[in-house]
Amino acid sequence: MPPATAGFRRATEEDAVQLARETFLADERVDMNALAARLGISRATLHRWVHTRENLLDRVLGQLTDEFLAEGLVQARARPDDAIGALTLALVSATSGFPPLRGFAAREPELSLRLLLGAQGAVRRRAVAGVRTLLAEAYAEEAGALEGFAETVVEVVVALEWATLIAGEEPSAERIAGVVRALLAGARAGELTRG
Repeated sequence: MPPATAGFRRATEEDAVQLARETFLADERVDMNALAARLGISRATLHRWVHTRENLLDRVLGQLTDEFLAEGLVQARARPDDAIGALTLALVSATSGFPPLRGFAAREPELSLRLLLGAQGAVRRRAVAGVRTLLAEAYAEEAGALEGFAETVVEVVVALEWATLIAGEEPSAERIAGVVRALLAGARAGELTRG
């Protein structure tokens, strides 16, 4: 987006998020000074809108999580007998091979882990909501036994995938899905402790 000029509308907070997203998807570092300059606003205005760079990246990652989840849920619903395993396979395969996420993890491993694993982050919150939705559909009669399972699945999947990538190795979607299937079996049998 070019800087604002006379006769054109002023940039908005949503423009800032969109430009950050475009920068992220181009596998480039999201820089607040560069964003403010491209938007034709002051850095103070950008910070007033999005607060911090970390918060801005969290919003971008939240949007991407929603998109990956939407596709993963389609694949999971096509395999109701293995919905959670299918969702895990779809998500890990799509995200671990996604160059912008890999680039982010390589450039900023500490920040990427904080945003991807953080309990209050958009990635975790949205992923947990997606897994809860799928569990409610696929295992409605076992709601009590599976309480808290969505949080466990998301924590395990994200940790196994991204810690492996940041360590310089390739995560195995099949292996991670196998871990999730084992956890699901334990939860359904009442052997997985909550919390």
